[in-house]
Amino acid sequence: MTEYETCAQLAEAHFPLYKRTFSSLPPKNRRAAWAVLALFHEADRLDVQELGGFEQAAQDFLNGSRADGFLWEALTDVRQQFALEEEPLREFIAGQISDREKVTYQEFDDLLMYAGQTGGALGLLLLPVCARRNQGKLRHAAVSLGAAIQLTRVLLEVHTDERAKKRLPRQVMKQFGYTEEELESHTVNKAFMNVWEYIAFEAEAYFEEASEELELFPLYSRPAVTGLAAHYRSELGDMRQQLSQA
Repeated sequence: MTEYETCAQLAEAHFPLYKRTFSSLPPKNRRAAWAVLALFHEADRLDVQELGGFEQAAQDFLNGSRADGFLWEALTDVRQQFALEEEPLREFIAGQISDREKVTYQEFDDLLMYAGQTGGALGLLLLPVCARRNQGKLRHAAVSLGAAIQLTRVLLEVHTDERAKKRLPRQVMKQFGYTEEELESHTVNKAFMNVWEYIAFEAEAYFEEASEELELFPLYSRPAVTGLAAHYRSELGDMRQQLSQA
């Protein structure tokens, strides 16, 4: 089994939507996208101590040292073919470490920082895979779409995932009178809806910013990129409707 096949298996198991979406890309672009998704999964499953070792492995990779393990072998090949940027990778890992270090997110800006450092950075890592031209014009769209998806994932998972729960900004909860006890008991009331809509408004603004430039993506990747945006915007709408009926 090649390193790319291992990445594809991880993508299929943990990000089936992305696996299906990026399957429309040309073969080498598709494999590269799977490697970036595997990077997301491998980092996302680690605790803060393990992320220290992961960060060092990433630094060795960026320094051109011999890469050990399927992930770094795949990313070495991706880097050679698509000229991955260094800074988004560093930002992504820094965002993961910061997320583990926080017991709860206090300020709304903490959540926006998390969305930008993780989702936005992944968008930039995927950008050269999805577009060889117009990358300068598409950077903002890549960051905005990635951040929008991360904010949406927090909203979708807030009652099912402990890490999503801690990312709900306590400042916003306090502003609308939603308590820790209500969050723990998964209470859906007017206060929760106000908190949810406050974050959803920001996610939708990011989606809107990204949508203005998505048509600049080439034909081979446009269906994948626009498909992701449409899916998560639809998920927001569906959850809004479900909450309104609760």
